[in-house]
Amino acid sequence: MLPGHHNETFRTVRLNAALMPVRPVEAALCREYGLAPTCVEAHTPEEIISNVAGCDAIFVVSAALPRAVIESLTRCQVISRMGNGTDRIDVGAATERGILVTNVPYFCVEEMADHVMATLLTLVRQIPFASRCLHDGAFARAREECLKLPRVSGLVLGLVGFGASAKAVAARARPFGLKVLATRRRMDVPREEADALGVEMTDLHDVLTRADIVSLHLPLAADTYHLFGRAALRSMKPGAYLINTSRGALVDEDALVECLRDGHLRGAAVDTFEGISIFVENPAAPTHPLTRLDNVILTPHVSGLSTPASAEVARTSVENVVAVRAGCLPHPDHIVNPTVAPRMPLREHDPSLFVARPA
Repeated sequence: MLPGHHNETFRTVRLNAALMPVRPVEAALCREYGLAPTCVEAHTPEEIISNVAGCDAIFVVSAALPRAVIESLTRCQVISRMGNGTDRIDVGAATERGILVTNVPYFCVEEMADHVMATLLTLVRQIPFASRCLHDGAFARAREECLKLPRVSGLVLGLVGFGASAKAVAARARPFGLKVLATRRRMDVPREEADALGVEMTDLHDVLTRADIVSLHLPLAADTYHLFGRAALRSMKPGAYLINTSRGALVDEDALVECLRDGHLRGAAVDTFEGISIFVENPAAPTHPLTRLDNVILTPHVSGLSTPASAEVARTSVENVVAVRAGCLPHPDHIVNPTVAPRMPLREHDPSLFVARPA
């Protein structure tokens, strides 16, 4: 019997079973720890409530868990978000009811940083445009336009937010000769990491007016919703590029389309959207205005994906539930609502509960 197998009546539900099916590594981990989640696909609060009734733990990928769902949970001890962002979960309601909310905060830091750098280079070097010219036989047009391109080395990259993914981008940007600026909500924290990475910390206005490329690294919250509205986008340096791999609703997409159409912004790379629903069954081809622009790179929320990232999501989200089932807190870094008073007493985090794995 593996550590933590003391409660055989512990019932778990795994949402998003059709949209994001259980992959082999997740299934193996559940077997290893003796979990047997009920896997369902439910979308409306009513559907979710009927499926999670009486459960002790919920695994969730993308389903929304609003207050109505949270208030229906009479036994649930933990909601394990299989990813990072928790803006679709009413964390406040969960905290009120003594339900721990956990996540996997660092699983895709490297992947997101790689994606940002890949799209940055693709945008600045105008690779999609040059590729279209090649296919159309417009060789002279490609040469004419690419003679106007700036040199990547010497451009200014502005990072809005300076958490783990932004720091990973900064580390990648430096060898390319990019000057890196960054801003964060708390500017009073120590700057040793920024200094070590050669990053100049400054305010948002300075980032917007000086940066040739602006990359967003923020969670979605009440104070960041449409942070990049018309005023902020118009404050950006004329001809700049915007990269958003964080949350779609950070950006007013109508205002972004306007700025791209009239040339104020030269281009954008967007991986996450407010106006395009990525997590839907049988989606139709999107008709969003962004999809009709030539100066954008659009990807369907894949910036954090890789085989290792998927394995990390499975391992950490399962171990967050295993800890609670064993009467322990998950690792502190994985707790979204650290002020919660758990409805069942939980001891301090105990790493010995988990099966050791190769480094």
